This record gives sequence, structure tokens and C-alpha cells, in this order.
Amino acid sequence: MNCREFKKCPEETHRNCPAYPDRGLECWKVTGTRCERGIMEKSSVFLKIEHCSKCDFYVQYAHKF
Repeated sequence: MNCREFKKCPEETHRNCPAYPDRGLECWKVTGTRCERGIMEKSSVFLKIEHCSKCDFYVQYAHKF
């Protein structure tokens, strides 16, 4: 399962996300992702780390990669 499936992102959000189509399994490594259905697009590494460390997808899947 990738992040867009896990988070149930609408197609218009995930198609515009830099993690789509082939980085959705490691979205926390991609700058500018459209997290939280596009509401929380990240602009800095600090904000990305802070957000992803609390993300349920990251918490469940990050250790597998």
C-alpha cells in the first residue's frame, strides 16, 4: 500500500504530488509532497520531518523501507 491509498487522497491531489506515481511508498523522502490531501504541502525539510514523524502512514510503514 502506498501513501495515497492509505490516506485516501483524491485523484487531483495525488496526481499533483511529487511522490506520485512511484515514490508513494517512501513519501517522507520526497520534498514538496501534498500531505493531508494537499492541505499541508511542505516547503522545508524541518516541516517535513516534523509532520512525517506524526503521520500514521509513516509510523506504520517507515521501518519497512
